[in-house]
Amino acid sequence: MTDRRRSDDYKQVSGYVPNSLAREFKVICAREGMSQSDAIEEMLYEWITKRGGAGSLEDEQSPRTVADLVRVNMAKLKRCGVKNLPAIANGEVLPTPGDFAIITSYLAIPEEERKMIWQETFKISVENGSTGVKVYKYSGGIKEGECEYS
Repeated sequence: MTDRRRSDDYKQVSGYVPNSLAREFKVICAREGMSQSDAIEEMLYEWITKRGGAGSLEDEQSPRTVADLVRVNMAKLKRCGVKNLPAIANGEVLPTPGDFAIITSYLAIPEEERKMIWQETFKISVENGSTGVKVYKYSGGIKEGECEYS
């Protein structure tokens, strides 16, 4: 997991909001098991995109890998039923084909984009010299160690 305080890739953003709004924000984050940083990041992406200022976020708005896709949409995916989202977002594990299908269906990703994301994810995995793919025991008919997308 990235230590955002020490990372050059992250910057602190702060502001003042009414007490009631701050309390409600903290309650919802706790209820959904989401960090406040992740929630603020999601809101900022949406706010900036809504105002047409996505120029500097262009690479972030078009996820190239499954990890990118999950990282950008973590809050939306909390209720999709995939249990290892943080590990997928951090690139620690690759999703099973079933989890990939759930994630992309939940986000309504078009089929052609799904294929590109899948191919880019596993191209990176192979290029980095990985010797295997971590797959959880129950993966909807795929044996541990196998990974297939059709």
